Amino acid sequence: MDWRLTLTFMCELGGVGDSRLRRARGLSPRYLLERRRERNALRTRWDSPLYALTVEFVSTVQYFRYFTDEISAASDHDQQATIARAVEEQQKMRSLQIQLRLVGNVRVQRAARMLIRHAWAVMRVAQGYEDPRAAEYGAPPLTRLSDTLAELIRASRVQLRVEDAENIATDEPSDWPELPTSNSKSSRLRALMPWR
Repeated sequence: MDWRLTLTFMCELGGVGDSRLRRARGLSPRYLLERRRERNALRTRWDSPLYALTVEFVSTVQYFRYFTDEISAASDHDQQATIARAVEEQQKMRSLQIQLRLVGNVRVQRAARMLIRHAWAVMRVAQGYEDPRAAEYGAPPLTRLSDTLAELIRASRVQLRVEDAENIATDEPSDWPELPTSNSKSSRLRALMPWR
């Protein structure tokens, strides 16, 4: 809809003078731009905290995985210290999960909650106990943790409006798709300068 035309028509019908018409014409675009800026600010105000919390949560999960892997290889004294570090990372994950509930959509919240759930099972198995949820999920806890971590990353990318958000590389190079490789100079130049 052309607001200027509408305002001009309305002002002419109402017998508004030239000075008022000029003010009304200038007001309309400013108002529309301000509304657009406001909508954009509301839409993006949680992007920065979501990004920071997701990065911290993912790195905490990676530290947790490292410490749980080290539990079985450590000596008795070192094993207690490693368990303490893993528990500390687990508590940090719980705290970050609560913070993600404030800024994340339902998909992000569920993935974060499932990470807490699978981390508990990973810790139990690392301490030598049986997986209490083996029948419920059918996969080992570490696999469940990795899959849910990938889901959290995908969900966060979708909420952050990243292009091709669902497509992320796996941790295993054997699962990576083949990228076109060519050693010729012209093909490398074309890849760097597609406009040529």
